[in-house]
Amino acid sequence: MTPQRTLIMSAFVTSAVTALLLGLLPASAAPSSSTAAAFTPKLAYVTCPADEELPPRTRCASLTVPLDWQTPNDGRTIRIAMRITTPEGSDGRLGLTWNPGGPGGAAIPMHGTFYSLLSSELRDRFEVVTWNPRGVGQSEPFLSDCKLVNEAPPATGPVDWDAYWEQVAAVEGAATAACFAANPQGAPYLGTWQVVRDMDAMRSALGYPRWNFWGISYGTRIGNAYARTFPGKVRALIEDSSIMANESIARFGSESPASYDAALQVYASLVGKRQAYKVGLIETYLDDSVINVDEVAVDRWWFTNYLNDSARDQSKYPQLKAVIDELFDYVVAAGAGAVQATMRTGRLSEKRELPDLDLDPDDLIPEPDKDNVVADPDSDAFIVKFVTCADMGDRPTPADLAQMSRQAEQSYGTSYGQAVLRAAMCFGLPSGYSPPVPSGNASLTLANPPLFLLSIGDAATPWVWGRSLANTFAKSRTVTYNSTTHGVIAAPSLCVFGAAEKYLLDLELPRRDVFCPFVPPSTEQQ
Repeated sequence: MTPQRTLIMSAFVTSAVTALLLGLLPASAAPSSSTAAAFTPKLAYVTCPADEELPPRTRCASLTVPLDWQTPNDGRTIRIAMRITTPEGSDGRLGLTWNPGGPGGAAIPMHGTFYSLLSSELRDRFEVVTWNPRGVGQSEPFLSDCKLVNEAPPATGPVDWDAYWEQVAAVEGAATAACFAANPQGAPYLGTWQVVRDMDAMRSALGYPRWNFWGISYGTRIGNAYARTFPGKVRALIEDSSIMANESIARFGSESPASYDAALQVYASLVGKRQAYKVGLIETYLDDSVINVDEVAVDRWWFTNYLNDSARDQSKYPQLKAVIDELFDYVVAAGAGAVQATMRTGRLSEKRELPDLDLDPDDLIPEPDKDNVVADPDSDAFIVKFVTCADMGDRPTPADLAQMSRQAEQSYGTSYGQAVLRAAMCFGLPSGYSPPVPSGNASLTLANPPLFLLSIGDAATPWVWGRSLANTFAKSRTVTYNSTTHGVIAAPSLCVFGAAEKYLLDLELPRRDVFCPFVPPSTEQQ
């Protein structure tokens, strides 16, 4: 593993919400399991944007598909943005495509990065196809006229979880409902049921008999749904940092606190076991105090989010450890976490200031770079809600969320009570506004069983989620990496990537499930 490849991997990881809304949903949004009629997708090659850094032999394209695959010939269409890199000296009839996650994650800005992660053997064998799912980046339909709002619990002291989640349901639910109502020709049609049909239309338009697909995080929901909808159109399927079989909105939230704690324990086992003790003491102190570090107010919610966000990228371990160590020293100096009014605001030493964090959601939304589309980060931020809630029909109530928070608080500490917020995504949205995607635990046999890449301490998509989904595919294999990394493609481990490469090239799976040891990002693999 060269230092250059390690840096590329680090960059890749840093870069991965009422009666049918008062009748505003069109009738065509009713659930259906099949399309009404055939539709011929139209592929057009376009001039690539001048500001994109693309590999040689890359073409840019736009695919025209129906807005609603349930009524494909009603005249409403959208365009899906694509990038296609062809092997040198090859006709590239094997197509490899991928998705980086989200929902709402834009793949096109990472086309060159993904391509660079592939070995020369893979680049010589596959035509690499990157596309933004509908609603994302340059792909239509575009959302507009939406305002993102976030309700935060009190920075210190006891939390009335019933009151907090009632407030979230009222305020954030109203914003979500307003965004949905403002976009009747977009919001109801972003679900994965529609996305996998776009993906198959892309396959057909490019002339591939079957897809090779690498899904990461939410991308594994796309991979699972595509395989169950079009099983004969899959050559190879890699599920990387996988969602769970028979997933639900409630599980998204209720299991997050335990996953966060598990990630902390795995991180501490790799960096230093005392790190877990230090985090516990910092969290206890922040229950009653806020530490001001320049422009950053370090409260319990900020710290827990930072801890878990950083742990998802192992290249951030050194920075994370430095922050934990200095916060711990400060807390000890302040009285080992005791509540002291005079210490509720303070400063860290000037020797090492707390690093800035990329927590602004605007930083995660790519700006469209063609067709004179005006970037609307607030509106784009609702994509994760509309897609997730289209895919899953359960709707946890504020009372459900409050009970989850109390259980998390009792088990792991107050700061983990807000970690259940993924279960709050659907406030303001109805159920059943889109056909659901297949996500159960029925067994499926593919011509070539899939390969699952998992991290033992992944907080975003816990190991057991991937194990449960792998169990639904006959003869599948898992490769588990000893890390908290989310998106195992970026792990600097030949044990992981070697298994993926062999599978894609030769359709050969490991003889048994594999456990790969941790490889620090600074370690050069030969």
